[in-house]
Amino acid sequence: MTAYLSLAIKRKVGSFALTVDAEIGDGITGIIGPSGAGKTMLINTVAGLVRPDSGKIVLNGKALFDSTTKTNLAPEKRDLGLVFQDARLFPHMSVQSNLTYARRNDRPPLAAINEIVELLNLSHLLKRRPHHLSGGEKQRVAIGRALLSAPVALLMDEPLANLDLARRREVMPFLEMLRERFKVPILYVSHNLDETIRLADRVLVMDHGEVVAEGAVENVLSRIDVQSLILGGLAGDRHPEPVTIVSATIRARHDDGLYDIDTPWGTLTAPEISGAPGQHIRLRLHAHDIVLASAAPDGLSIRNVIAGEVGTMTEAGPAQIDVLVRPFGPDGTPTLWARVTRRAVEEMNLQPGMPIWALLKAVVLASDIDLDGLR
Repeated sequence: MTAYLSLAIKRKVGSFALTVDAEIGDGITGIIGPSGAGKTMLINTVAGLVRPDSGKIVLNGKALFDSTTKTNLAPEKRDLGLVFQDARLFPHMSVQSNLTYARRNDRPPLAAINEIVELLNLSHLLKRRPHHLSGGEKQRVAIGRALLSAPVALLMDEPLANLDLARRREVMPFLEMLRERFKVPILYVSHNLDETIRLADRVLVMDHGEVVAEGAVENVLSRIDVQSLILGGLAGDRHPEPVTIVSATIRARHDDGLYDIDTPWGTLTAPEISGAPGQHIRLRLHAHDIVLASAAPDGLSIRNVIAGEVGTMTEAGPAQIDVLVRPFGPDGTPTLWARVTRRAVEEMNLQPGMPIWALLKAVVLASDIDLDGLR
């Protein structure tokens, strides 16, 4: 099934104005931004819990809201599955009853109940009531209930926000399976940068009620201005440390435990990769883990070397500089950030355009995004 969600809406509450124009296709579209950016208001507006002042919301050609024709469908008629921070299960019902409550007779679900129960590992919980479930188990039931409502699109408003680290790690693989198994648009609100990096296919970055950046995760969330917005900008006189995000494919695993990974920069080496050969993954590189050399390195234990040239250089604090490295390659080859000391910049006489070699320790390429890390 292929679905398409089109948004062109405006809503004003006091001095706050929400203005969003976006086209949402299959896969997970992450909605991220600082507190008060309008993320939850957007989700509630699409869901029909809040009415826009003007505009249109169209799902697969069906108008959910249209101010010109005075169309405003009730939430239960919008063909949307909803998952919130709190699971909102019926406390007097068993897990099985909570799941089947949402089933519709006019349209088949995305999958049979048995398949969804197996997918979300709920079979041993079916007879329990919600007060006997952990937070992660409750969220899995809420996700199953949303799927059984035969949604054309899913809306998720920070579904991991109320869970501790262990429960977030428990639920995350199930969210990843949703993305692969069900080809529907999923709007996913999160305040956690790493969570969005790991889950989303594309991203909308919001600030003050507007979309200020959108596109592929790797392109948008690698931008230093976007990271500064999400991570809070300046902390004293220091900028947040830049993170480079890049898509890659596992090529092979060697007997010594190291993996070959194909990236836009060539084949890199890393241990402890979660996945099998042929699997697509997303790598995250912290700027402080990148070492720079002004001459081609030789005789080092570091396995990964990327040749390129110096791009822009940004003050990161009184003693540090963020250096953009532009690797050699075809147009569109991703750049990466390195954080070095001001003294290193001066001693190496780094200048934009000069040749540079970026050195990456194999261990920094670990692909298992830490859900308790960047926020």
